[in-house]
Amino acid sequence: MAIGNNEKEKNALNPRDSLGRAIRGFQSSAFKDSIEAGDTVVCKLEVPSLGIYENTSYELRSIYAQYFDQESQRIIKEPLENLDVPIPAGCDRFITLYSPFHHDQPIVATPEDVGLVTVRSELSSAAWLAIPGFFWIFVASSFYSIYHERAGGSIMDAFLGR
Repeated sequence: MAIGNNEKEKNALNPRDSLGRAIRGFQSSAFKDSIEAGDTVVCKLEVPSLGIYENTSYELRSIYAQYFDQESQRIIKEPLENLDVPIPAGCDRFITLYSPFHHDQPIVATPEDVGLVTVRSELSSAAWLAIPGFFWIFVASSFYSIYHERAGGSIMDAFLGR
């Protein structure tokens, strides 16, 4: 039995499928330095006309170099393995991004227009933001431990005056 377009659209917006897509994207690209087709990437710049929003993750569908061939009068697209591959002179690098929440079909942009970064770089910057939180958790647990040693009660006993 073939799935119709309406069924595909329902499945694309299914929260369970979205969680699975996010986990698969994390697994495939969380520890990689280079960005390849199929990876989950984060866009740091907003382009509302394309459905690209700041600090939102997208699936990178393809990476290619594009140029105009004077002899055949056609636009030629050459697929690239990753974003680190140098492109020939006279070519422009393009990517296709997709998110079922913002797009009906993949959109085409340049990496510079959307400010692509890896999931790994986002995780490392988030870790630096978490360090102050860990400090305050340590301070709170130390206060609890000291109170428990001296008074023998729980922290709620201290608040209730017991």
